[in-house]
Amino acid sequence: MESPATQQIRSLVQGMSKTNLKQGHDHTLNFDYSYLCPSPEKYQWQWFWDSCFHAIALAHINPDQALHELDTLVATQREDGFIGHIHFWGAKLGGIAHLWAYSQAVPGERLRSSGLIQPPVLAQAVERVGEIIGDVAIPPRFMHALDLYHAWLADNRVPDDDGLIVIVSPYEAGTNQSPVFDEALGFDAPPGRWKTGFRNRRIDVSNWLSSYNSAKMLGKHRFYVKEALVNGLYADSLATMARMHRIQGNNHSAAAYDAMAAKVTKSMLEKMLDRANGGFMSLIGTNERRTAPLTVGALVPLVMPNIPKDIVDEIVERHILRRDKFWLRYPIPSVSAVESTFNPHEDKLIWRGPTWINTNWLVWRGMRAQGRSENAEDLAARTIELVAKHGLYEYYNPLSGQGMGARSFGWSALALDMALA
Repeated sequence: MESPATQQIRSLVQGMSKTNLKQGHDHTLNFDYSYLCPSPEKYQWQWFWDSCFHAIALAHINPDQALHELDTLVATQREDGFIGHIHFWGAKLGGIAHLWAYSQAVPGERLRSSGLIQPPVLAQAVERVGEIIGDVAIPPRFMHALDLYHAWLADNRVPDDDGLIVIVSPYEAGTNQSPVFDEALGFDAPPGRWKTGFRNRRIDVSNWLSSYNSAKMLGKHRFYVKEALVNGLYADSLATMARMHRIQGNNHSAAAYDAMAAKVTKSMLEKMLDRANGGFMSLIGTNERRTAPLTVGALVPLVMPNIPKDIVDEIVERHILRRDKFWLRYPIPSVSAVESTFNPHEDKLIWRGPTWINTNWLVWRGMRAQGRSENAEDLAARTIELVAKHGLYEYYNPLSGQGMGARSFGWSALALDMALA
C-alpha cells in the first residue's frame, strides 16, 4: 500500500499530466504530437531533457502517454541524428511571436527546433520507461533513433581523443545560470540577471552566425566548455546503450558503446575529478581550466560506470552528506552552501542555490548504482516529503522547502519514480 506522501504525489502528477498536455497535428512532419510542456504558465514548448523526465514519471500513471512523449521527441530528429533542445510544436505564424527563439535556431529555416543540444538522457528514459511498464519491446523501437543520436554527438561534439563532449552555450547544460559558467562568460564576480542574459544573447548571435554548425562553433571558441554534468550523463547514456544492445543480442554494438563509456569515465577521472573540492569540475576553453564552484553538477557524474569505490565514498561522505555543504533540510541544493554564490532564495538567476528534483533524481540514481543505497533512500525520502508537502514547482528553497519558479512543473514529478522504485 502506498504511503500518504506517495498518494499525494501521484495525485499531483495526474493533475499535471492534464494541465501540461499539448496535442495537435504538425503539417510539415504530418505528425500528431502529444507531449507535456514543462509548465503551462511559463514554458509551452517541448524541451529535450524535460521530456525525457516527463516520460519516466508518466510511465507510472499513463504508459500510453509516456510513449507518446518519447515518440514526439524522436519525431523531431533530423536525418543526421541531431535532436534539438527545444521543439516549437504549434508555433503560430512561423513563430514570429517568439523572435528570441530564432537566435537559437538555424538561420533561414521556419522556426521548428533549436540548434542546441541538452544533456543526453534519452537512452536512460527509454530504458526506465521500459522497466516501469514491463515491456521488453519498448527499447528496440527506439534503438535506430538512439544510435543515430549518439553517432551525431560523437561526430559533432567530441573534438578530442578524450571522448568528452564540448558544449557551445550554457543552455546546452540545462543548468544555464549556474556559477560554473561565470568564468566562461567572462565574469570576474557573480553577475546580475541582465548581464548574464546579455552575455548569453551574444553567444546565441555568434552561434547563429555559424549557422549552428558544430565545427564552426567549436572552431570559434566563443564558448567552449567540457561540462561535468553533461559528460557524466554522456557516459551514463553510452553505458545504457550498451546494456540495451546486449539485451537485444547486439553484442558488437554493446562492446563499442562500453568502450566509449569507459573512455569518457577515464577522461573525467583524470581531468575533471577534484577530490579536495568535492567532485567533478567542468573544463573551460581549449586549455581546459578547471572551474572552482562546487555545484550539484559536480555530483551528477556518480551515475557513470566503474568509478573506484574510494572516490565514490569520499564524494558522498565528505561532501554530499556534509550538513554545511549539500545535506541541508531539503537536499541537494544546486550550489554548495559554503560557496559565496549560494543563494537559497534566488529566483532571478536560477541554479544558484535552490534544490531541483531532476538533479536529485540523477544523484539518487548515481548513489544507487554505486552501492550507496541507504544514502539514496534518505535522499528519496526527503525529496518525496518536499514535493508532497509543497507541490510541483520548478525548484525549491533547500532550507524551508518553499516552492519557487514555475508552478505545475513537469520534471518535479520524478519524485513519483523515487517513491515507487
